[in-house]
Amino acid sequence: MHSRLMAILLSVALTLAGLLALEGLSRILLTAEADLASTKPDWYQYTPELGWERRPHFTGLVGGELRQQDPARYLREFDAEGFFAIDSAQVGAATRTRVLAIGDSNTFGWGVPTRSAYPEVLDDLRADADVINLGVSGYTSMQGYATLAKYFDRVRPDVVIASFSFNDRRVVPSESATDGHEKFEREARLHRFDFREKIYLYRGLQRLLIKLHLLKSGGDGSVTVDARTAPTRVSPEQYRANLERIAQFCRERQVPLILIAFQDNPAHSEHLRTGLAHLSAGRPEQAEAELRIAINMDNWFSDLARKHLALLLEQRGAAEDAALTARLTLPAWKLAHGGRPLRLDSEYNDIVRAVAREYGAPVIEAGQTLAQDASLYLDLCHPDERGHRIVATLVNKILDGMLPPRQIAARS
Repeated sequence: MHSRLMAILLSVALTLAGLLALEGLSRILLTAEADLASTKPDWYQYTPELGWERRPHFTGLVGGELRQQDPARYLREFDAEGFFAIDSAQVGAATRTRVLAIGDSNTFGWGVPTRSAYPEVLDDLRADADVINLGVSGYTSMQGYATLAKYFDRVRPDVVIASFSFNDRRVVPSESATDGHEKFEREARLHRFDFREKIYLYRGLQRLLIKLHLLKSGGDGSVTVDARTAPTRVSPEQYRANLERIAQFCRERQVPLILIAFQDNPAHSEHLRTGLAHLSAGRPEQAEAELRIAINMDNWFSDLARKHLALLLEQRGAAEDAALTARLTLPAWKLAHGGRPLRLDSEYNDIVRAVAREYGAPVIEAGQTLAQDASLYLDLCHPDERGHRIVATLVNKILDGMLPPRQIAARS
């Protein structure tokens, strides 16, 4: 009797243990399946040639864009070559003048529907021209030149529009992180073969090392830099060289070039600019007060304010305070695309104007026009739909004087 009871209890225990094991295994498998499942990819893919580019055949939403209402308006659709689907038919057409727009998120149309970006608005304004938008969010002038070289023969544009600045000015931790072919190749290899976060053993071991304090908390790979000396993705000297390469490329092919100069949102950078104006006028106390306000705002221009305040403190002899003020921590996810800007838009726009004079290219001062009304911005630097229409109108006036009169179509 006793042995029979023991057998029953053992059987029940084994059954329960088996069920628990199956439950645990099921949970692991379902979790792994969800984690390893082929989720919808990002809108971009890394490439050693361009750093990153639009993902062919992508249809979906771009992360971070403003679309609280009617998200369907913000769907992005790219064709097999990475062109906007609405531009696909125009790429191979040869009946009308073709205008190629290269640039960063302001050309891509971040935060507005694809058809509301200034290249597509310009396309609607001109019945005599097809405007093809090759802007990519996050691009610098170096990536812009690489884009022009890669796609020029495919598009065969009659006019090129170029606009870069914001991403060129973003801080990176070291010279090896500045934009260049080695960096792009390194990032492409990393994102192509890095499956560590998909391996549970790696994730478990990582957590164990963190608990044992053998790995930095979070394992985030953050880097600390000095705002006074840290490089930007593209230095002013390299920025000029990149624009000259774009201009020379167009000149050699006898294709007119139009440059657009944007500016940062004046409402976001007001205290920074006021502080720098006080510095230029020899009013260090007022400058310090404004720069500290800019830092406390903790927005995209606070690190640039830290840089200038640290330099001011250094000149005053407060070396320790200067070093503390200049200390910036860059999260790992910002190491490729860069952190906040560490140089003023005006410094890079002056370079745009200088290159334009050298090569006889018109400059559209879109930033000066938009800055008259801060409500035309969505955020720190991106125009809203009204702003894009204004930019398109400014470009259209230049095209009126650039294209032969017989090609100028009547517009409402």
